[in-house]
Amino acid sequence: MLEKLDILEERILGLLELVKTLKKHNGELAVKLKEKEEEVNGLKQEIENLLGEKEQVKQKVAHLIACVEAF
Repeated sequence: MLEKLDILEERILGLLELVKTLKKHNGELAVKLKEKEEEVNGLKQEIENLLGEKEQVKQKVAHLIACVEAF
């Protein structure tokens, strides 16, 4: 009977260690996820800025073409 309890105790301790390891890993992944989300938000902002600049360049080019055609 004690052998079965010893085996059960070993398994429970093993599971507790596994849970501890998984919680640590989960915390690390949560930190990485937050970093990536911040990176994505930064890239979205950069894309918006570039699209705005593209529109300004497009308008300036159209204006220059209109000026050249007026000559």
